[in-house]
Amino acid sequence: MMRDNPQGADLLKEARHVLTDVVMPQLSPETKYQLLMAVRAIKLAERQFLADTESEARLAGLLAGYQETEASETDPTRSLSNQIRNGNWDASPQVFDFLQELTIFKLKETRP
Repeated sequence: MMRDNPQGADLLKEARHVLTDVVMPQLSPETKYQLLMAVRAIKLAERQFLADTESEARLAGLLAGYQETEASETDPTRSLSNQIRNGNWDASPQVFDFLQELTIFKLKETRP
């Protein structure tokens, strides 16, 4: 899709700049803390806008492939978690690689 400029991530970056550089110096310490929480949410939204959608779609497809078809659980993440707890994937390098790649993807987004 062709987007107009500025894009969502650009707008969030500018909003974050205004909040931290213009608004925050004028606030009390209690209000600054609340503003910093909002700025953190904006940073996360920026990273989500810039996320690699192809990798996300591929990981979602892989996750769906690990879902048990006869299970009553409809959430693929919960289904895989239950299977791991039951030992179904203990010796699976494919599941290990998938979980490692998923973790790296999520860390890129959250940057703890």
